Amino acid sequence: MKRIERDFITLFNCLWYRDFPVTEKDDVAGRADWTIHLGLVVRQCASLLGARALFEKGGRTDAVIRFSETQVLSFVEWEWKRAHTDINEIDKLLERTDQCVFQTFIGYSRINDIDAALERTQQKWKDADKPLIVFLITYELNGRIRSFQELRTYVFAKGKYKKVRSQPALPWLINRNKFNNAADDT
Repeated sequence: MKRIERDFITLFNCLWYRDFPVTEKDDVAGRADWTIHLGLVVRQCASLLGARALFEKGGRTDAVIRFSETQVLSFVEWEWKRAHTDINEIDKLLERTDQCVFQTFIGYSRINDIDAALERTQQKWKDADKPLIVFLITYELNGRIRSFQELRTYVFAKGKYKKVRSQPALPWLINRNKFNNAADDT
């Protein structure tokens, strides 16, 4: 994995908790709130990497992280619908692998659908020549409300995928002792 990919993953996972759209007492946010939150996280990551985040650029992309008009770091797509369903974000990213350093997908998955989401992504990305970084926010349903559990980070590259990080999706669920003592392989 390239340093820039590792840096982006680290920044995204850290900035995920910044300006968080819900609190422990008011833990319900709508789709628009989460879309805005993702945009803010992507913009802050780009800024700290010395790049710019441009939204709804190129006609078909949620965000583009670029260093200049010609040097694209990553196209970023996100989707509120469950990641194992008929979403086309992975296909859109796959079409543009030759134009960037890596691609980024941010999605949501019920805990019991994670394997299906990973397998679906693996099948689509198996022949790609650039890595795909996938941030999956896992959840359980409480009625019609998504109860977020974890933010999981995967890297798909060279026909394989690997989970590189996992952390609580909600800031107040962090076990500080465990978090502070976690090894690099968690």
